[in-house]
Amino acid sequence: MKDKMTEEGGRSAARKWVTIRVTEREKTRLTEQAEIAGLSLSEYMRRRFFGGRPLIAHTDALMVRELRRIGGLLKHNFETLRLAGASVTVLVQQEEALRKLSFAIDRIGMSGHDR
Repeated sequence: MKDKMTEEGGRSAARKWVTIRVTEREKTRLTEQAEIAGLSLSEYMRRRFFGGRPLIAHTDALMVRELRRIGGLLKHNFETLRLAGASVTVLVQQEEALRKLSFAIDRIGMSGHDR
């Protein structure tokens, strides 16, 4: 049987403290991101530091998929309006809606990264 004190990542593995300084805002963001990922702040930081893949909550992944689907519908609607000769005002509003949707997708998709 392996000695749990020497197993890397084991609950009983000997741990050492590493302290970093962050602003109050940064700590709040890290804590929120850890909660979204369903992890303790320590585990979240270990995964961010040692893991290669960004941490994205399952709900965020579902939301991004749905927002992309809506974006596709908006693009189709935009093209239909353009071909139908819609006013410039309507087209500008549609373009702005697409831009905001794209920004939201990028922001949610970066929940595992710094925003």
